[in-house]
Amino acid sequence: MSLSLSEILTSNKSITESEITDLINNNELIEKGLYEILIEKEKIEEQEILLLLAQKLNIPFDIIDNNTIDLKITQIIPETIARKDHIIPLFQLGETLTIASSNPCSTELIEELEFISKCTISIILSPKNTILELINYAYSYQDQKLETDGSSVSNLFEMGLELVDDKGLGGDDETTDLAQEAPIAKLVDTILTQSIAEKASDIHIEPEENVVKIRFRVDGLLKEIMAPPGKLASPIISRLKILAELDITETRKPQDGRLTFILKNKEVDFRVSTVRTISGEKMVLRILEKSDAFVTMEKIGLNESNFNLLQGLIQSTSGIILVCGPTGSGKTSTLYSCLSQINTPEKNIITIEDPVEFNLDGINQIPVNPKIGVDFVSGLSAVVRQDPDVIMIGEIRDIETAGIAIQAALTGHLVFSTLHTRSAAGSVTRLINMGVQPFLINSAFIGVIGQRLVRGICPNCKKEASYDDYESIKEKALIEKLKNEYDSPKLHRGSGCKYCNESGYKGRLGIFEILTLSEESRELIIQKASSEKIRDAGRRNGMKLMLEDGIDKLIQGLTTIEELVRVVDV
Repeated sequence: MSLSLSEILTSNKSITESEITDLINNNELIEKGLYEILIEKEKIEEQEILLLLAQKLNIPFDIIDNNTIDLKITQIIPETIARKDHIIPLFQLGETLTIASSNPCSTELIEELEFISKCTISIILSPKNTILELINYAYSYQDQKLETDGSSVSNLFEMGLELVDDKGLGGDDETTDLAQEAPIAKLVDTILTQSIAEKASDIHIEPEENVVKIRFRVDGLLKEIMAPPGKLASPIISRLKILAELDITETRKPQDGRLTFILKNKEVDFRVSTVRTISGEKMVLRILEKSDAFVTMEKIGLNESNFNLLQGLIQSTSGIILVCGPTGSGKTSTLYSCLSQINTPEKNIITIEDPVEFNLDGINQIPVNPKIGVDFVSGLSAVVRQDPDVIMIGEIRDIETAGIAIQAALTGHLVFSTLHTRSAAGSVTRLINMGVQPFLINSAFIGVIGQRLVRGICPNCKKEASYDDYESIKEKALIEKLKNEYDSPKLHRGSGCKYCNESGYKGRLGIFEILTLSEESRELIIQKASSEKIRDAGRRNGMKLMLEDGIDKLIQGLTTIEELVRVVDV
């Protein structure tokens, strides 16, 4: 491309040979190419270059617009390739696919596009900025289609499967080669794209005897997206390992890594974890949209009394505030909302996390990295020497981490952290069982937040529900509780629509309980009393349980009985 372009330009006297030579000798050419450098250095107008190329190479030139594109065929070319090579599919006539490009495509790129599309490629030249705008428009449209068309991944799989051979899956080299082929790369790209479009939190890739199940966790529940033949498990997982810079030859030991996927100029991080099962290697990807704004304290779902209580706790100058709940219950988001609330120039706030899920301006965030010896214990030991006012620890996992956190709290720091327990009171007994002395809990801890996430009713298809619609023992027990304590409250559910993918639910909201340590609670902790007794003492001190907070949201028409029964002990 460089020589052809230089010959065309010099023959037309648009630029001199010496100017071309200077540019070719410049190291920038290795990274950008002659075309990009000419435009960047304003040596010649882009449209002038394209018109010359069109004339000399007999390629059409046009400034295309949205009306030129057949949006149905843009999915033929993955967005990653379109953005990397500055191309956009326009329309297909028979076996010919016409694309727009900002420069004559290389032979290698044309061959790749023909392999992916199974069509002959025809090119129209168009300005680079125009193509980028059309890429944003076209693939944004495809993202919207993915949200409502769950079969798109399956369709893509079928397109690519025709190019996948049963042979060559026996050895590592063959599997690696297959993982790099266009159909597998396209399938993986589309799985990642659709997971973001559906606002999934996790992707599960699970090999079984004859199939590999691909499931998304959306609003806390897993749903199967597709189940291609088991022969594709290795190339799919190998492709993701390559992207995450993991060892593709190691299939027996667990591995952890990360990859970044760019969608509509937005970076999305995926935390990758592999583990060996009897059916093969299983992979889970946690989706971390760092560029997304996290939920503020006003919007995480706290009722007025809990909001005011938490506001008071986070204004403390020292002590530990603990957020507890199972995996995926929104603990980290709650911590971020608290840190954002107290983030001022006067405070030095430092976090140590595994991983860093959101970038917070004005806050020093340290990622855990076991490969270089930075774990919660060593990282926290270093953090306390950095003159912090507020410390956030991603998770208390052992007695060592708990000990340093308590020491930091007792020496005048406000400490936030999380713990995996079922209830706020249960976190106290968990710490004692971990080896923390009861008197240290009483001295250091100022509040414990228990929380869950329930799915919210879709506002587009919300309707009133009948008491007779519920049949399970737990649902009937909760209905009896409602009838006894409330004046026949109305119940609601979603009937299912395109807006919520026929689920009846859209988004999630939190239900909370906040335990503060009264004199009665502190005495029970010293006695190493059960979590039930500590919970009852908290209730006498004004604590509203998660179940009670959930019932309030149920009566408000925000969630359903099914959701409340699913996440909370009734």
